[in-house]
This record gives sequence, C-alpha cells and structure tokens, in this order.
Amino acid sequence: MNKIYKIKNPVINLKYLLVTIALCFITCTKKDNNYNLEDLESEFGVKASVSRIDNKSIFFENVAYGEKSRNNLDIHIPDLVNPKGLLIFFHGGAFVGGDKTDIFEEYLSSIFLKIIKKGIIIVSANYSFLDSEGSKGVITSLEDGKNVISFLEQNRNLLNLNNNLTVLSGVSAGAGISLWNGFRNNKSENISGILAIEAQSSYNVYTWEKVFKGFKIDQMRKIYPELDEIYLNFYKGKTDGKLLKLLDYPSMMDKMDPPFYISNRAGKDLININNEIDFDVLYHSFLHADYLRKNAIEANLKFSGIYQENPENFILRMLEVK
Repeated sequence: MNKIYKIKNPVINLKYLLVTIALCFITCTKKDNNYNLEDLESEFGVKASVSRIDNKSIFFENVAYGEKSRNNLDIHIPDLVNPKGLLIFFHGGAFVGGDKTDIFEEYLSSIFLKIIKKGIIIVSANYSFLDSEGSKGVITSLEDGKNVISFLEQNRNLLNLNNNLTVLSGVSAGAGISLWNGFRNNKSENISGILAIEAQSSYNVYTWEKVFKGFKIDQMRKIYPELDEIYLNFYKGKTDGKLLKLLDYPSMMDKMDPPFYISNRAGKDLININNEIDFDVLYHSFLHADYLRKNAIEANLKFSGIYQENPENFILRMLEVK
C-alpha cells in the first residue's frame, strides 16, 4: 500500500519555495548581466537573501557603514542591472528607539512596496541613539546619517546607480536626519528630494519658541523634570551658540537645496487637561511644518505636502521616475 505524505504547513513551504526560486534566479542570471553578486556580498560582508518588501528583490541585511554598534543598514534591490534611483530611509523613535525594520510597519510598507515595484533601490538605516556608547547627543545621530549617505555614494558604481538620483526620507527623528543632511549637503547633486513625515522644525530647540506661542524652553524645563532630562540627554548638557547654529537646519535653506515634502498631523495644544506636556504635539505638531514652510518661502525653496500629493508620488517625481 502506498504511503501518503502530508505537508505540515503548505504556506510556510510555499514561502521557502518562492525564496529559493528567487535566489536561484539571482544566482543564475548574474553572469549574464553587468554585475557580480559575489562582488556585492564581498563588499557588504553579508550573503544576499530575498527582501520582505516584495518577496523577490535582492536583500542585504545588517550591512555595516561604520564602526559604532548601530552603524548598520539594510539594502533592498529590485533591479541591480538598471535601477531607477535610490531612496534612503531613517526610522523614528525620538533618538532613543526605533529600528530600520520599521519600514515593514503597515503604513510605511504600502509606500515602500509601490516604490520598489518601480525599480528603485531602498536603503533603511539604523543610527546611534542618544544613550549609545560614545554619543555626543543628537549631533552624533545626524552625523551617522551623513555617513550612511557617504557609504552609499562610495558604492554607487557597485550598485549600478551611476547618475541616478537619491531621495532622503524619514519619520520624526529620521525626518530630522534627512532634513539636516539634505539642507547641509549641497555638494551632492544626486540628492534630489527630502521626504519628512512628522518632522521637528529644528534641533535648536530654542527656535521652537517661535513655533509654539508662549513656549519658553528654559522655563518649561524648570516646571517639567522630564523635559529637562530630555534636553540634557539631547545635548549631553552642553549648549553653545556654535552647536545650536549647526543644528538649526531651517537656517541652512537656500533655493539650491532639494525640494522637501512635509506632513505633520499633531495638534497645537502643548499642555493637556492633566497639566502635562503632550510630547506628540511637542515633537509632531503641524506648527513645526508651518515653520519649515515659512522658512522655505523666504529661501525661495520648493516644497510639497499631503494636500498636494501622496508621499510615493513625491518620491517618484523627485527621482524622475514615471
């Protein structure tokens, strides 16, 4: 009598079959095209696998771009032969939490799926937290973002990006990293746009006194110990004019900077009914977006937002991809 063998979990087996087929395709076609997968694996120090964004793109996980503990990034490559552009993403988390895998969250994953289907390489990067070893405050996180951009620029030819354009993007703290680097980095002609979701208007928090009516940071620190603790951790207890100027990215805007997309949805009431600070409002108020737009108008810099277009359309437009 013939035995009947049952598949324990057909869904899992099908998933592994698809992964195997995709990797086989990558391996079988690499010799026929103008790239070498082994070169990428050697340069990045990790083996290629399959991206969770679309379950078919080439994926390099935990690629080191620096020597600090959180200096790693993930690369999702839908088309290495003829990529249409590069999207760099920095996660949120108030510089104390979050991870590069946040791109798989429901809201973000739908955006990135649309982008990767257009043949655009997606990079999601971690960066140092305020409490990471050796951190000098928020400036360390911002400079990690700069190092991510430099690392990818150095590997532009290896990724076949050639003259393709780059968009910086992020949520909350990651949006600030993108804005700071996008407005400072006028040397890179490849950066064509900045996508900022739930962004802060500056990392010179004294400028927030122009954002929120009646807000005085030093007075608020005396009243709310939690805010004082955040402030001291943010700057590592050291604030001087030179540092504050360096962190004030709206003051760096000029008409030659890349256009940006801004979308903030939190309200404007800093103090809630329990007489506590509403940190969602403090960090993500639409007033931050208004302040950035005001500075952009003064600098004659183009900008967009949710009332003009959705995030993915902005990205595609900045990368000149139809």
